[in-house]
Amino acid sequence: MLKIKKLYSEPEIFEPIIFEDGFNLILGETTEGNVKTNGVGKSMAVEFINYALLKRHHDSRVSLIPEENLSRDTVVCLDFELNGHAITSRRVINDQECPTLIIDGERKSYSRLSDANDHLSTLLFAGVAYENPPSFRMMMGPLMRDEGSEFKSIISCFDTNKRIPPDYTPHLFLLHVDPNPYSEAKRLYSEMENVSKARKKMEENITTLTSKNISESKADLNELENQVRRIQGDIDRLENIEGFDVVKDEIIGIENQLDQERSRQGVLKSELSKIKLFRGDNYIDGQEVADLYNQFKEGLGDLIKRELDEVTAFKQKIDNFQRSIMDDRKSSIEQEIKAFEDSISSLNKLYREKISLLDQEGLLVSLKQTIAIHEKKIAEFSALSSFIQKHADYDSEYKAKKRDRESEVYLLESYVNNSQEVIDSFERTILDMHDYVFGNRRSSFGIEVSKRKEVLKFELRTDSDGSHSINREKVFLYDFALLINPETSKHHPGFLVHDNIFDVDQDTLIQSINYIGENIDLLSGRQYILTINSDKFSGSDLELLNINLNEYSRAAFTKENRFLKMQYQELAP
Repeated sequence: MLKIKKLYSEPEIFEPIIFEDGFNLILGETTEGNVKTNGVGKSMAVEFINYALLKRHHDSRVSLIPEENLSRDTVVCLDFELNGHAITSRRVINDQECPTLIIDGERKSYSRLSDANDHLSTLLFAGVAYENPPSFRMMMGPLMRDEGSEFKSIISCFDTNKRIPPDYTPHLFLLHVDPNPYSEAKRLYSEMENVSKARKKMEENITTLTSKNISESKADLNELENQVRRIQGDIDRLENIEGFDVVKDEIIGIENQLDQERSRQGVLKSELSKIKLFRGDNYIDGQEVADLYNQFKEGLGDLIKRELDEVTAFKQKIDNFQRSIMDDRKSSIEQEIKAFEDSISSLNKLYREKISLLDQEGLLVSLKQTIAIHEKKIAEFSALSSFIQKHADYDSEYKAKKRDRESEVYLLESYVNNSQEVIDSFERTILDMHDYVFGNRRSSFGIEVSKRKEVLKFELRTDSDGSHSINREKVFLYDFALLINPETSKHHPGFLVHDNIFDVDQDTLIQSINYIGENIDLLSGRQYILTINSDKFSGSDLELLNINLNEYSRAAFTKENRFLKMQYQELAP
């Protein structure tokens, strides 16, 4: 059982709040001249409780309070009981990952927030028979729902903007269903998705390599294997020919030399073709230039022609010198090409003589080329074989995980069936509450187990489902029934906080509060903390209530008396 005793801070930045057994109210109130009750600090008080109960700093609104308004040296303190252990939680905002817990007078500091969470989990679930019960913080989800959840779902407890996936683990635990198969089914589905992505990647690799799908590629793999085997057979037969080892290296050496000679010959031929492009004289006709410019001014063209003739004469000298050099180079290149042709001819003759020793059965045209083809085919075969084998491995792994997940789903379904009496009892409590609030029993609760991605579905139906107001009331019915039902309360920590849940129609609000008041004895040994604005109740509404709200008020805040005694602007998340 979890019971909050006192919320305070060091140094004191807010008035300490003392909580009692049973029903506890944190009120937002109006004052003369100011009828507004929002923003006075009710939700922030709940946030400080949650912070002391090890909510992650970056998920908490405490982290959004500016430093000038909240010193980072402030220690948030909470006295509470957990299964008979007296505990004080001390958490320095500036060192939020290293809380201190004083348990039964023994002080223990933690270097990690998760270690403190594990310690509280051990204390909370001491004696629980389940192999993997939910953690302490996991249980806090449905017990201290985030106001940002808007109370849209009985399962999803966190700010809708954070898009945190629903987690049924604490809900199953409260209904006496071992959550381990559910956790395993979730884990296996996540692994199946990863394997499926890897399998898809292999399919894409195979398609890139062969431009075919997986089935067609398997046929290509068989043909590649046949080609590799045939070429290997040819090489094996050659190796059995007498003198093969002696001749093989000579043949490969000649092939390499031929490649080099032909490459060098190709370079020379390319250079020769470029030299031939420079043949011929390209000079401007001086007489044509003279005739053109004499048209504009007599004698100008003759003058330009004389100067042009001088330049042309000088250029002819340079061209003649350059032509002489290029002719010498052309002659040299032609001689080198002729030498390479003779060398290549000689090497070809020698190559034919050598290869004739091996090519007695027409097996090979080029030993080097055949070995290269053989190596290429082996590489292709190896790559495609590797991809196809990896795809097959992923496919097998996916199917195995799918079978394991289905087994976990069947096991979960059997656990749900085994807890049907608890579920039926819980449904009866909901029906009683529904009858009191709405005046009828048109409601139902059931759990569906399936093989879909989300293996569980908790369905709570109420009269006039679908509206914003009804969704909030459904969450109240569900949470409060879990708290007070004689069966579910055996696994329940006996602690529940609702922050501004009653944004509902007036009749539903009054009937809900009256249900709490009429069943106040059921909260003995438990603790229900509710934040609400007092202006939700008119004078006539208060007369309809069967309890005095002020009797259960543990703290009341106004615009003049805020929780943190100041007005500030929260930082952007």
